[in-house]
Amino acid sequence: MDDSVKTIAANVRRLRLDRGLSGAALARASGVARATLAELEAGRGNPTVETLYGLASVLGVTLADLLVEAEAPTVHVVRAGEGPQVAGPVLEARLLRQAAVERARVEVYELRVLPGRPRRADPHQAGVVEQLLVHAGRLRVGPEQEPVELGPGDFVAFDGSVAHVYEALGGEPVGAMLVIVSPS
Repeated sequence: MDDSVKTIAANVRRLRLDRGLSGAALARASGVARATLAELEAGRGNPTVETLYGLASVLGVTLADLLVEAEAPTVHVVRAGEGPQVAGPVLEARLLRQAAVERARVEVYELRVLPGRPRRADPHQAGVVEQLLVHAGRLRVGPEQEPVELGPGDFVAFDGSVAHVYEALGGEPVGAMLVIVSPS
């Protein structure tokens, strides 16, 4: 079993049980099929970013809480191609770091946005800020009602507690660094 899948499986099961939820209750509340959840908790399958976000939302945690073990070393190195990775039809994300700092949780992702269609992201909890730096390609991103277009070297920060979108422009994948800051 892949270590990242094993970590996700253990975290989902632990968090579900901590909250007193049955598998059926978590599946129903998150919109994830019961069979998919059972496979995930058994350490089988390859969950999409949409599945993990759905579970994280119901469990009241961040995506990073599902992807990594609780404690991180003092010096944190993630080599190219390493680190927990999740993918969906539009987004591919690799968690580089999760840390708690002064009343906040910080998640750092290498993000790849694939062309084809926009990815609508449901609102996060109140107080969440998403910050994104594009390093390759062109991207439309931000709150659904006021997205902005970014190119290489452009940066945006926006309120993640409202529905937001990610859309690769120009038919090419977009490479970016995403930092999500959540109140703890």
